[in-house]
Amino acid sequence: MKTPAPRPTGAERTPAPRRARGMRIPVPHWPSVAGRARADAGPLILAAVVVAVVTLLAGAVPPLVSATADAAVRDAVRSSGADLQVHARMEDDDGPGGSRARHPRLAEDVDDFRARAADELGPGLRAVLRPPVATVISPTLKITDGSVLRTFQLAYVARDGGPAVTWIAGGPPEPTASETAQVPYGAPPWPVQVGLSEADAAALQLRPGARIPLADDQGNVKKAQVSGIFRPQDSADPAWRPVPALLSPVAGADGAGGTRFAGLLSRESLPDARLAFGQDELRRTVRFTPEPARLTWDAVPSVIAKVVALKAASGSSGARDGSLKWETGLDGVLRNVSAQVGAAFAQASVLLLTLLAVAVLVLLLAADLLVRRRAAALAAARQRGMSLPVIGGELLLESAVMALLATAAGLGLALAVAPGVSWQWTAPVVVTAVAAGPAFGTLTAARATRDRRVPANRSARRWLRNTARLRRAAVEAGVLLAAAGAAVALHQRGVGGGVLPASAPALCAIAGALLLARALPRATRLVLRRLLRSRRPLAVFGAARAAAASARVLPLLVLVTAAALAAYALTLGAALGHATALGHATALGHATALGHATADGPLASGLLRLTWAAAVTLPVLGLLGLALGTAAGAPERWQTLTRLRTLGLRPREARWVAAGELLPPVTLAAVGGPLLGVLLARLTFGSLALPLLTGADLAPAPPWWALALVTAVLLAAVAVVVPVESALRRRRRLSEVLRAGDT
Repeated sequence: MKTPAPRPTGAERTPAPRRARGMRIPVPHWPSVAGRARADAGPLILAAVVVAVVTLLAGAVPPLVSATADAAVRDAVRSSGADLQVHARMEDDDGPGGSRARHPRLAEDVDDFRARAADELGPGLRAVLRPPVATVISPTLKITDGSVLRTFQLAYVARDGGPAVTWIAGGPPEPTASETAQVPYGAPPWPVQVGLSEADAAALQLRPGARIPLADDQGNVKKAQVSGIFRPQDSADPAWRPVPALLSPVAGADGAGGTRFAGLLSRESLPDARLAFGQDELRRTVRFTPEPARLTWDAVPSVIAKVVALKAASGSSGARDGSLKWETGLDGVLRNVSAQVGAAFAQASVLLLTLLAVAVLVLLLAADLLVRRRAAALAAARQRGMSLPVIGGELLLESAVMALLATAAGLGLALAVAPGVSWQWTAPVVVTAVAAGPAFGTLTAARATRDRRVPANRSARRWLRNTARLRRAAVEAGVLLAAAGAAVALHQRGVGGGVLPASAPALCAIAGALLLARALPRATRLVLRRLLRSRRPLAVFGAARAAAASARVLPLLVLVTAAALAAYALTLGAALGHATALGHATALGHATALGHATADGPLASGLLRLTWAAAVTLPVLGLLGLALGTAAGAPERWQTLTRLRTLGLRPREARWVAAGELLPPVTLAAVGGPLLGVLLARLTFGSLALPLLTGADLAPAPPWWALALVTAVLLAAVAVVVPVESALRRRRRLSEVLRAGDT
């Protein structure tokens, strides 16, 4: 017999080391993640399409609006002709003994004046302006040949390197006396040579060497002789723009029936022109023409500030010194276009917020559908011991992959159609797509194992019902307060006051949908009580199902909000189109009267396109919401109808009952939604600053045919959904459905 080994004493015992406990990192069960995604591929793909489409619009619209704003700034500056001009009085040419001295370097003084003006602009402002053009222009003279009213000016034009001309007869003007000649005050008229363009010479019938009969308003004769006839090498050179009569006669420049001509002075004949007129009669000016291609919307504030600073530091118009006197209407033009662009950005944000609001609601509804389909599986996983972090992590992984892929696709398409992408406006949709499903799923899994039973005490059950009602009332009150605050902010601050005023139409539409959702259960219960006294069982079954389904708020919220905001966009689009056409007609009439041309406003046209895009997208989102809401309630609905079929209900009658369940919320949305949108249009149009873009006052005249089309599409969708759903459910046998129970 074997002797047992002695047991170790307490001192000899060495306990085995215990494994240190720590927090385990949740590890997803990859087969479950892949299996859930395959089983629910339809709702996931639908949510991905919503994310991609809305991301495309939200990512492309802000860059497109910015590009349109740049085009609007350039168009406004180009059509306004608002040059930046600076004047300075010429120095006196007094000579010895009460005479006037000829200044042979007068053209160099003009060049110095041009350089001094350019230096005072600063590099920032100089970068958006064309090279300066200096002019010295005489007063308007009369051509005294006894013919019709014709006037004449002598003009010197200079810029860096031009403008270049080719002399086809004669030559450039030359000095008519020695460089240092002196002229006593009161001497006979001083002669001066000028060059004429081909068109002016032909109209005046003058050749080189001919004298032009001129006199000023007081009858003082001026001696001007034609030195030659020139042809401009580039008639589109901006240097000719200050004095267009140098190239060809200008009709109507001095009133109806008159024609203005001009003679070109050279650097050599400019000193003679100074002596031919009084001390302050020649006007020395430097013009800076804005370069539209260099102007952008982002540069407008700095340009306005610098122009205002120049005008503030300008010398007094009555000063007789050589200080620079700046004048321009460029800052006013830029302020006007800045207000228009600000209004366009704000109105685009209104439309984007309507799209985002409906898209977020549709994504919440898609997440609700996914959770309803997965409720049994999530409850079983939780009951088998899977932790909530693991469940939430798996759902988050699935939704994040779907949302990121859809967002990448949407932003890629936006980059293909727009000059850039905007990330800020895509955030609400992406966050909702990523977080809604995991949040709903985790909450459903937590409720599956929550040890809370329905109390037997009636008062306790009433307390639970009242608590749920108070929570819903608190949420609805918060939405109503937000809508009221947004509406007040819109009326007080206008649409450009930030995100809160711009969100007023969307928030008010959601608030109106919540009020209609409150009224629907009461209406369906009232109809059910009346039908219970009738002998029409199908109507009773349909009303009973409608009363039971009316407790679901989210599907009705999606439908009403989408229909209301679609009607709002349609009304806005119709008003914009009418007002834009009216504004263009008015502008064309003014332009025709003034002899100028007009161009379509890019801001109004771009906003109109965005409005119609929103008007098409919103009903489509509403139809997606209808499909999701119908799919979410389909199992319970067809479980009830299948049981009724065992009692003798025929398939056709089952479809009528299903239609009776779906029609009340859809009818409420199809009728109440457009009316709510028209009401919102009437309440908010006055604060949208739309006349800034259209040039005409807006009257919100709803396009009733388009609103009727929205109503018809929603009602027709029910007629399509019920047969399709019935055909899909017909594949299951009654015995299978009854054995499946509530699953």
